Amino acid sequence: MTFYERLKGWQEQWRQLVEALQARGAEATIVMGPSATSKQIAEAESRLGMLLPTELKELLIYGGAEGYVVWSIMADVLIPFGVSGDLGWSLQALEFPDFWEETMSEQKRFLGFYHAGNGDMLLLDLESHADQPAVVHWDHETNEFQLLAGSLTDFLDRVTALYGIGAESWQYEPFLDHLGINVNSANARRWTNWINDFLHLTLEEARDDLRLLIRYAEVRGAAQQELRDAFAAHDPQAVFQAWMQRIDQEKDKNIRNSLMEYAGVMNGQYAADWVRSLWTLPEQERINSAVLANLTASCLPEEEGLNRVWTELERAEQEKRLNGYMANCWLKPFRSRRVIEWMCERKRVSYPYDGWDQLFAISNPSAEDVIRWLNGNGVQRQVVITALARFANPADIFTDREQVQQARMLLNEELERAVIKKEKNMIGGALLALNELQWNESNTR
Repeated sequence: MTFYERLKGWQEQWRQLVEALQARGAEATIVMGPSATSKQIAEAESRLGMLLPTELKELLIYGGAEGYVVWSIMADVLIPFGVSGDLGWSLQALEFPDFWEETMSEQKRFLGFYHAGNGDMLLLDLESHADQPAVVHWDHETNEFQLLAGSLTDFLDRVTALYGIGAESWQYEPFLDHLGINVNSANARRWTNWINDFLHLTLEEARDDLRLLIRYAEVRGAAQQELRDAFAAHDPQAVFQAWMQRIDQEKDKNIRNSLMEYAGVMNGQYAADWVRSLWTLPEQERINSAVLANLTASCLPEEEGLNRVWTELERAEQEKRLNGYMANCWLKPFRSRRVIEWMCERKRVSYPYDGWDQLFAISNPSAEDVIRWLNGNGVQRQVVITALARFANPADIFTDREQVQQARMLLNEELERAVIKKEKNMIGGALLALNELQWNESNTR
């Protein structure tokens, strides 16, 4: 098969991939520019002081002077290795890079043909073969080279088989051995199985099979109500056991943590005893705090869950003053107004108030809470002002015009006292949020 015939096959696979990814809500782009002209190639060869390798020249002529496929999958799915897609080339990118070692640049051994977004490069190793040089990757941070494939044809074959992964070093790393990208490795099989399920597995196909339902949750996320309804149609004990089996199989710590959170969402109260058992583990054996907090909020009665978390935070308080980030991590999953009451106890909120502001906003505050905090001490006022300006939706808080007017009056008083520009801007943002709410009210009567 000629390079031209291979290229047409790759291009069709790339187009199908981009269309399928877009249909699943992923961000995906394909660009195939016009063919490089004889003049453009001659100018590049003159600039570089060499004849271009045959494969590269054919790619530029038949594939375009520039071509790339770039994609990324939404963050709320459990994508193995965290890879994304970045495959391409460019006539304009052809250069002998200025590596850290000056002697290496002078040798003109490595010809760059594509720049990754982070500064890494794809290169041809001109010393490996005159017409079909090997493709290597250069890591801009470590100045290290990694063999990817024995030729440009081989590289495009392998990367296409892996759905266009690249072009930063960490994206290739899971799939490499001493011969470059290994499309038959265990990691490669795991990745291709996952992306195939992401692109093709439907809820209808998975609905009656718990193993497939869990797989669907992995590749499409756990937020869909239809998915929750599908799990609810099965025996709760069977659902719980299926999730436990899947969690036990997972070796990747980050994916395992997410699977545990998914299990909490799908099992709810039926996973309560499991969550309680996680709390009994010695501290050094406990799972991630954010995961445990999410599971506690999802599976335990609110009073029990909050009391467990408060006991944990109060224990931490004995060692040092709580900061907003820690409190937010543990308490935001509850979205409970009782958290605001707890924040007021013992004057827990303190400077710096980062974290406390988001926790206030997410804890279902009432208009009375906002007004009380605007009348409170300095840090309480800063917390509620930032919450209104950046995190909260005033329409979820205020129920009548009088409450809005009272909050605006207090904010204007705070604005008069403000000295620092940053503080004035934040108060202005809170006022703007309330003014927009007032405008909406006047136009919806």
